[in-house]
Amino acid sequence: MSAKLETTSPDGAKVSINIHDRNEEKALINSKAVHVIDPAEAANSLGTFKEQEPAAQRIALRTYPRRWAVLAVVALLNCFNTMIWIAFSPISNHVSNFYGEKDSATYFSGIFIFVTIPVGLVAMWSGGRFGLRSSILVAAWANGIGAAIRLASSFLPDSLIHLRFPVGITGQGVAALAYPFIMFLPTKVAAVWFPDTERTLATTIGVMANPLGVLVANLVSPMLVESCEQLSVLNLLLSIPSISLTAFATFAITSSEPKIPPTVSASQKNYPFFRGIKECITNPQYWVLMFVMGGGIGMFNTLYTLMQQLLCPSGYSNMFSGTAAALLITGGVVGATGASIFVDRTKFYEETMKVSMGLAVVFGLAFLQFVLHVGMKPWLLVTCFIFGVFGLAAYPVGLQLSAECTFPVSETTSTGLVVISGQIQTIIYLALMRTLARPLQPLYRKNEVCTLVRAAAIELLKEPPQTCGHGTLSQAEQTVEPYDYTMAVIAMSVVATLAVLVLILVFRPKLRRLEVESGGIRLLDTTATDSKKEGAPEEADLEEMKPSHAAEEEEQNDQQGKEEEKPTNE
Repeated sequence: MSAKLETTSPDGAKVSINIHDRNEEKALINSKAVHVIDPAEAANSLGTFKEQEPAAQRIALRTYPRRWAVLAVVALLNCFNTMIWIAFSPISNHVSNFYGEKDSATYFSGIFIFVTIPVGLVAMWSGGRFGLRSSILVAAWANGIGAAIRLASSFLPDSLIHLRFPVGITGQGVAALAYPFIMFLPTKVAAVWFPDTERTLATTIGVMANPLGVLVANLVSPMLVESCEQLSVLNLLLSIPSISLTAFATFAITSSEPKIPPTVSASQKNYPFFRGIKECITNPQYWVLMFVMGGGIGMFNTLYTLMQQLLCPSGYSNMFSGTAAALLITGGVVGATGASIFVDRTKFYEETMKVSMGLAVVFGLAFLQFVLHVGMKPWLLVTCFIFGVFGLAAYPVGLQLSAECTFPVSETTSTGLVVISGQIQTIIYLALMRTLARPLQPLYRKNEVCTLVRAAAIELLKEPPQTCGHGTLSQAEQTVEPYDYTMAVIAMSVVATLAVLVLILVFRPKLRRLEVESGGIRLLDTTATDSKKEGAPEEADLEEMKPSHAAEEEEQNDQQGKEEEKPTNE
């Protein structure tokens, strides 16, 4: 019996040794002419050789505990900024008295919606150009400075009291500049700092801080402010956490991304801004998602804004309206959390999105029908809660889908266009609802409780007036007129039904980011020159994985070498 053993000499040359028996093999091993590797050591040395192309780029992956601190800053920014936005809405009469301007609360709230659209484009560009840290700091400082300016409007001397509203609305405008930066951050933070098993959950935590801020503002503002003089206390309590968070973010957020990425996709360079915009607007699946997701955001904002005006004509009190709104958001937190955990584990993005949106439309339409009838309190509360569960569950999943189907477009761009679409559709739907609303017919006025606001105002006006330096509002300015929203409800029902049908029948996304991470698509080349690193690849992206030219040449050389060795071995 003979066998051939190949080894390498000290000078690197290959040596073939013929072994005729077992004793000769043992003698060679004992003389250390050959090196024997333990099977376990050999397997460990090979690593994942069988699972990865030899020529493929190997990337180290790692997660850092610091990712939760980054996410906490973004979530708190979202919550505090939303509270500054919404806090005046439940106490509009006191706000108007304090600032001496009719509909002051409307101006303080509306400026956020209108600022988001133009500033949103700047926020998307700067996030990709200057990095995540710059976006967080811009948002934190804008929010903190805006809160401080609005606080200053509460303590102007009597000689400058006529400037109270201009100063206050200026501070509100500065704080509004932070909103578009904040709304685009959660998906970017999730993509850059979190592994794929936590991405949707991280996005949920970041975005659900927004409705949580709405809920807290609606609960706290009426409790703190019972007269216009107490508005200064509210401004103080809102400014303290915002200013403190500004300082914390400045020192806690030290980098835009971790040194070692958590996922393969996080290691890849994104497209530059205008290339990313082009990729989004030329992607039919993204258009569907942008229309449907933007519509969902717009309808949710419209429903929440008009909740009291929809319910009071049918005899439902302000307390009941507040309860319904609280259940809507509570259900949303529950649904979004559950959906994010499910999607992170299963990767069923498309299926979860379609089921959530479909059921949200069903229960949303049921809620809109119930608001037109009296005596439906239990049904209204149940449908409102379930609508929140499925409606807000679709939100973080949809944002992740926008990043998936447009990769390697920056998440700030793909998410930003969806949010801007939502703000535009909010304006359209609010205008549509108010245009189609008709004065309530005398036959149905026996049930309405909208004008009870006027009765309460009359009772308040019997007490010593609270001037706050400007005088009180007239009784007419305290009145909430009842309207019949039947036609508006029908119109919104048609729009919602069409949107969900388009989503179910047309939306067929390709999860490009997941394909990169699963190895089904060749990694983008980020090892070239510095100029190429800053931009995206200019050739066709995301090609099916195939050996590179260098790998092909190396394979050919190996084949030639084997052919040359055959005669000597023989």
